[in-house]
Amino acid sequence: MRSSYQYIIQGAGASGLWLAYWLDQFGLLQNHHLLIAEGDLNKVNDRTWCFWTPIDEAEFPFVDKRWTSLRVQNANQVIDPYAYCHTRSQDFYGWVKNKLSQNPNIHWYKGYIEQAKASQEYVEVQTAEGKLQAQYFFRSGQLTDFQGPDAISLWQSFVGWRIRLDQGTWDTKSATLMDFSIPQAHATRFLYVLPIAENEGLVEVTQFHASPLTVAEGEEMLAEICKERGWKCSILEVECNAIPMSSVFNQTEKVTQSNARIIPIGVAAGALKPTTGYGFLAMRKHARELAIALKNKKPLPTIYRKRRFRFYDALLLHMLSSTPHRGKAIFERLFSRQPATRILKFLDEKTSIWEELRIFSSLQVSWFLKALVTYGKG
Repeated sequence: MRSSYQYIIQGAGASGLWLAYWLDQFGLLQNHHLLIAEGDLNKVNDRTWCFWTPIDEAEFPFVDKRWTSLRVQNANQVIDPYAYCHTRSQDFYGWVKNKLSQNPNIHWYKGYIEQAKASQEYVEVQTAEGKLQAQYFFRSGQLTDFQGPDAISLWQSFVGWRIRLDQGTWDTKSATLMDFSIPQAHATRFLYVLPIAENEGLVEVTQFHASPLTVAEGEEMLAEICKERGWKCSILEVECNAIPMSSVFNQTEKVTQSNARIIPIGVAAGALKPTTGYGFLAMRKHARELAIALKNKKPLPTIYRKRRFRFYDALLLHMLSSTPHRGKAIFERLFSRQPATRILKFLDEKTSIWEELRIFSSLQVSWFLKALVTYGKG
């Protein structure tokens, strides 16, 4: 292993691999070396990513299923110009690593960065095998980073089964999002049904609550749901995770400090939208913008979010934290009175204020006004 690199990336998850990919694509690794530090270099399908995008599907060869309509409130809605996309992490990992394998200046280290200290000239990082230097160190977030006044008060946790139907078929044209017809248990709970094929798909229970859903609880719920809906099936895979619903990593500045050498990416950079947990495309976009800025020797961009969208998220998080039982009613009214395309645009934070007013007018205004008062007091 070398002792000096131009770039060191902590983690080979979505944010780290997207950054490595764009550094390579923009020619930044032709004469410079990159080290990717990852504790598990052989990880395969450790999670599923879903996202919606109007971008040409050719840019995402790792996506294995796309839906152009969503089933919400027991009705199908076409989401043109979007497609809702599904990818297994092993397919994404394999695609990126295959691209990176063609560059001899990309190096891998099985282990973790234990400490990083920046000076004006370089960053010194500590590993189990010694100290290394880099011009830039890109770090992803860890759950231990969630501290302070905006620490985690809510978790989005989920347990999913990838199943194969032993009999019967699914309609593969639509994906079911946020089905609230499951027991809420004083939390906000909903079901995803993503039919990958006529007899195979992902069924996932998601919960918004102060305590994460355990695997045992989730699997018990999934077993009951499959029984009630007559889905006699075989379980192919189990996946589970918990995503912090927090604004602690929200970025309020558009660029980093001019002399910054330790740069946050992924969770640490605020890639996960606090109220939804979606972040795959935000990681892709941020990584691309970082590579472009480095190539052009410009200030490094952050994942900046407009103030009003930060406020919307903070208010909803406050409501879900103080009155978690109201989540079902809020989301059901939202999806019953607004087209899915507008909601997706809003979650992308690309709506106008006029569109946002139309969305808010369909919600329980008195609940939000009361929440605003208590939020202001907090």
